[in-house]
Amino acid sequence: MRRLRTGAEQNRSGRLVGGAAVLAVGSIAAKIIGAFYRIPLTNILGAEGMGIYQLVFPVYALFMTLSTAGIPTALSRIVAEHRARGEGAKKYLAAALFTLVSLSALAGILVTALSHLLAAWQGNPAAAGGYAAVAPAVFFVGIVAGLRGWFQGEMYMLPTAISNVVEQAVKLGVGVGLAAALSPRGVNAAVSGALLGVTVSEFAAAAYLAVTYFVRSRKKKEPKEELRLNAGERRAMFRTAAPIALLGFILPLGAFFDSMIVVNALKWGGADTSAATAMYGLYSGPVTSLVNLPVVVVMSLAIAIVPSVSVSRSARDLGGILAKSRMSIKLVYLLGVPFALFLMVFGRNILAVMYPTFSSFELDTSARLLSVAAFGVVLTGATQIYVSLLQALDKTYSAIKSLFAAIVVKVVLSLVLVRYIGIMGAAVAGVGMSAVSLAAVTAVFHRLTDMRLEKNVAQTLVSGVIMALAALVVRTYVPTDIGAVLAGAAVCVIVYGWLTTLMGVFTEEEFIALPFGGRLVKVRRKIRFWENGQ
Repeated sequence: MRRLRTGAEQNRSGRLVGGAAVLAVGSIAAKIIGAFYRIPLTNILGAEGMGIYQLVFPVYALFMTLSTAGIPTALSRIVAEHRARGEGAKKYLAAALFTLVSLSALAGILVTALSHLLAAWQGNPAAAGGYAAVAPAVFFVGIVAGLRGWFQGEMYMLPTAISNVVEQAVKLGVGVGLAAALSPRGVNAAVSGALLGVTVSEFAAAAYLAVTYFVRSRKKKEPKEELRLNAGERRAMFRTAAPIALLGFILPLGAFFDSMIVVNALKWGGADTSAATAMYGLYSGPVTSLVNLPVVVVMSLAIAIVPSVSVSRSARDLGGILAKSRMSIKLVYLLGVPFALFLMVFGRNILAVMYPTFSSFELDTSARLLSVAAFGVVLTGATQIYVSLLQALDKTYSAIKSLFAAIVVKVVLSLVLVRYIGIMGAAVAGVGMSAVSLAAVTAVFHRLTDMRLEKNVAQTLVSGVIMALAALVVRTYVPTDIGAVLAGAAVCVIVYGWLTTLMGVFTEEEFIALPFGGRLVKVRRKIRFWENGQ
């Protein structure tokens, strides 16, 4: 009986990791393209131009979140639960898309109407033109979000992964192309061109997902379903969506408040508008994009977890919930810790390679910011997983309270620190918010499940510190920036991989559930040779 239960847990974890792996590969590819987009864009726009771009983007993200109102995640949960019972769910997709398109159209109109007022509040009126360029993207985001929610509910993660790549590739080609073409007209025109590229990229992603849906529907030849929800089903759907909408609203608030506070606080501290915008551009552009690179892998795992754990919850499968939760939390720390430490050690080298147009002052400032912001890789990534687990367990309101408290901490810290210690205050405030939110959501989750992974987390941290010491040696003796980054990456992978395997962070059963599990088990048995005789 024990053997059968273990096999079932492996299968559940395997499906979770498989779906997450598809999303992770797509997200990594998309993020790499996004990094290539940020590099030439930063070199074209400069620090001030990136500052204007980053004033607009968080507000766009907030309106984008408001327009989706938690419906895509609610849709993925409902579809997953209906499919698990062998029931149709297309009527939920029809209702979701109608609502999303209506809300997205309204949000796009509001962004355009409020553009001048928002730019004035942010301390730089030049941002107003960017809002007009990006406003139509909000409409297409509604279609993209609805179709992604449908596919994720069906545990079919490939369209989400490919649409991420399509979105970033189009943004790279169109956004950078327009920014370069319009740059002779000034920085404001170049920023508007880059933001217009965002609109075109969302249209391309929406078109791909729509075509994929119709082609797949024809191939499956499913029986026709009633596409109208009754009053009870509508109430159930929006009851599910309401807490998710609140949660989705809180998540981008940190970046939104940065866009409202940082430039103004720097000006209160004595900086002029141009210098304040440039400092904000360094923090929110190159630094934040590097920190978000590994976080996006964790987000892929978080997206895959919601429908998967929801199915286990509806089936009252406690073993499945615990197996998926344990695997996902371990993976977060396994991935987050080495990435964070690598950015701390090689941050200046990476920035020098990626942004050769930076002055020495801009490079030094960005490197200092990155050394602090890198803590957010682990803190933010782990927070996202715990929030997704609470969401899947129908404890979204607990996550909302935790994140709201963290946002309050960030706002207070930003208002005080940015004014008195400059742009470094924004990085410290961001890490403070992530630390408070992780502590709060972890405490709530542990009260619900009584699951403890302190030993595994400690093993991962010790392995990461030893890896960082080896990386410091490489950085000391390799003189070139690109050479130090490449050699350091190779050393870090070998040292960290060997140490985490030696310490037994993952069991053999958990290794089997991972991609290439059979090969990983063979490596594990060679490293932990003393177990072979048991």
